[in-house]
Amino acid sequence: MRTLDCTDLKCPLPLLKLKVAINECSSDRVIRLVTTDPISLRDIPAFCQRAGHQLKSISEGDPHEFIIEVVD
Repeated sequence: MRTLDCTDLKCPLPLLKLKVAINECSSDRVIRLVTTDPISLRDIPAFCQRAGHQLKSISEGDPHEFIIEVVD
């Protein structure tokens, strides 16, 4: 599992960094995204749904944590 630390980054940077990580994804098919931006709670699930990736879990604490399974 690859961890992508986007704490203290504001929208749209966490989403953009997630997209780059997905494009660079070779063997790691699961990404743990950590962010403090509350807008991520809306943007990340919406992106995963549109792009067809599986959002395995969301932790709405501080920081927010998303577990995303990359689907080809």
